[in-house]
Amino acid sequence: MAVADCVRTTLGPKGLDKLLIDQAMNRHVSNDGVTILLSLKAIHPVARMIVEIAERQEQLVGDGTTTAVVMSAEMIKEGKRLVKELGVHPTKVVEGIESGVRHACQLLEAEAKSISITSPELEHVVNTSLSSKLDGARLAKMVIKALRTVGENAKYNGGEYDFGKAIMVLRKTSMEDQVVDGVVLERKRLDPELPQEVRGVKILITRMDLKPVKESWVKENKNYQEILVMENDRMAKSREAVDAMLKTGANAVLIASPEVDQAVEDMLVAKGVFAARVSTEELDYLIRYTGARPARVSEDLKKPDLLGRAERIYEDEDNGIIYIEGGRGRNMVTMVVSGTTKETSLERWRAAIDGINAAEAALNKGVVPGGGAAELHIIDKVKDMRLKGLEQVGLEVVTSALESIMRQILANAGFNGLEKVMMAKTSPPGYGIDINTGEPVDMWKIGVVDPLMVKTTALKAAGEIAKSVLRIDRNLAAEDLSAQAMTETKR
Repeated sequence: MAVADCVRTTLGPKGLDKLLIDQAMNRHVSNDGVTILLSLKAIHPVARMIVEIAERQEQLVGDGTTTAVVMSAEMIKEGKRLVKELGVHPTKVVEGIESGVRHACQLLEAEAKSISITSPELEHVVNTSLSSKLDGARLAKMVIKALRTVGENAKYNGGEYDFGKAIMVLRKTSMEDQVVDGVVLERKRLDPELPQEVRGVKILITRMDLKPVKESWVKENKNYQEILVMENDRMAKSREAVDAMLKTGANAVLIASPEVDQAVEDMLVAKGVFAARVSTEELDYLIRYTGARPARVSEDLKKPDLLGRAERIYEDEDNGIIYIEGGRGRNMVTMVVSGTTKETSLERWRAAIDGINAAEAALNKGVVPGGGAAELHIIDKVKDMRLKGLEQVGLEVVTSALESIMRQILANAGFNGLEKVMMAKTSPPGYGIDINTGEPVDMWKIGVVDPLMVKTTALKAAGEIAKSVLRIDRNLAAEDLSAQAMTETKR
């Protein structure tokens, strides 16, 4: 409950921020649920389970971590009341939770609406997701522009959108916010004397070992003649590697090798070829954008269709970045997110990624009314389920969690959450409470929309953690379980 209390006040457009301070007195202001939770030094085993739930929500959906934690805490609190105060056996409560969560998810899925990349609801989803973030409105416009620029090119795996493969998000405090149609790398050329710009680019991506003779080998050798032989061998192999790479017709070389010999760099400068180092993470984007096939060994350099294509590659020396434009592969976009300080740029960077993840979930699985309205208006239908005996009371745990989201959002906006929730319950389906006026309003009409996947994933995660905790009847100090398991195996 203490862990949930740390993040519940961040929920909703009027949620508050937390000041995070580490042991080195570095500080960071954030209202991102998973960021706050991962910064906590949770020692209690159940508290650590709650943090793991937030991590799982982040990995599966990329949004809704605070929702998952608030629901988890509400289920545990209500379940504890049933077990401790009313004497209901935990297994009956758990069975009721299983049935209630399953039915609630089915009801939410039935209420969901499908949207397309051009639908106005996509803008509503992004705006809702970023409404509580720093510069949320400005970031939302950038995210929407990026989403619609890549469009259908972001579809993978059987027609589902995967914007993580089509949109790069770069954090750069020295630049203004911008959406670039192409790939932007936070890199510099290997050497200032290399060409700064190349047009009609033929890109070679190499993962070959470009340091054939290691410096340590030379240093360990004390025989002058052997050192001379090794140095000559190094130069010969470096020249051979550069000649083989340029024989492909490449006029730009992107190197993902762990080490590059100085002789290789010098030869590339002499040949006037654009060259830069790239990371393994950037490699995936470059392959998709340019259509290049990485060369891992020298034999790969003889393969056809090895080179990637782009209209232009150039370095912005002032900001230390490289632009690649007009790739022949899949359409890709880079969002450059700025900030006045390192902390604010990091928070805005996280917010942009949250907006992209929310849009992806909405396009793939549909949307429901936001602000807790979707959950609130299925409560009566969940209560109408007919379960055997005491399993029926387990439904109260689920309905309490469904109600908790709107109640917390309204409490964070300065209202009496319980009072306003009662008002919303008497309104038609899809209605919630306007956090500015406190009056019932149609969430569809005012554009407060959430991805269905955020809701169902959070509800399932909350149900799992509640079931795990409620079934515990005693905490035991165990010996080293891994050592014990090995002993049993040997026996």
